[in-house]
Amino acid sequence: MSEKVKILLVGDDWSFLQLLTAALKKHGFDVAATTDPLAPPALARQYQPDVMILDELTQQSSCVLHFMLSEPAFKNTPIFIVTEILGTPASGNKTMPVNLHICTKPVPRDWFIASIQNAVATARAKAPGHPAEQTEVGDP
Repeated sequence: MSEKVKILLVGDDWSFLQLLTAALKKHGFDVAATTDPLAPPALARQYQPDVMILDELTQQSSCVLHFMLSEPAFKNTPIFIVTEILGTPASGNKTMPVNLHICTKPVPRDWFIASIQNAVATARAKAPGHPAEQTEVGDP
């Protein structure tokens, strides 16, 4: 990817966010992080992240998730939820967005980096006007 991928981290544990920020920056990502439960919507609009990472499934993260999924500008933005809770969303849920990724802690670093890069590449390929978007075939 030619330009730096912008990642917005949201969580309530500043120490974890600092560790994750350092690891992501080491791999060339541009990272913004917040523990302020009121900041994510304004920060997302200003920062325009390519990816959002939410630490844990909390009330704060579910509000941020709702915002990202309801805001047209972030329709294709990949969202990763890093959690200690085991399990994944029900596969039969037709309303579950395809850009939502649940990752159980501890997350293997190389796998996580590759997953972020793949999710961004997929989202960019689906962006309006991208050649892959123009050749995509819809449901019959």
